[in-house]
Amino acid sequence: MVPVVEEMVAQAPDARTGQALWWSFALGADFSGNGTAVAASADVVAVGIAARTGHRIGFWQFTRYGVLVTALSITMAWVYVWLRYFT
Repeated sequence: MVPVVEEMVAQAPDARTGQALWWSFALGADFSGNGTAVAASADVVAVGIAARTGHRIGFWQFTRYGVLVTALSITMAWVYVWLRYFT
């Protein structure tokens, strides 16, 4: 996706919009890994460690909370980018 963002930044009307695109890309890539137990390697490791200590976390149990956390994180990131670059 980096080449796509680079192309969009090159066509952006000003440098500030380009910075907003890079921040949006970075924050979206970071927070999207919170959604399911297999979306990021850290999630897989955490579920494995929990299982080893006797606390089984099922895929749908993780996803139920993960989607909520992802939605809240992305909403906060959107507000941050909007306030920093567009107001």
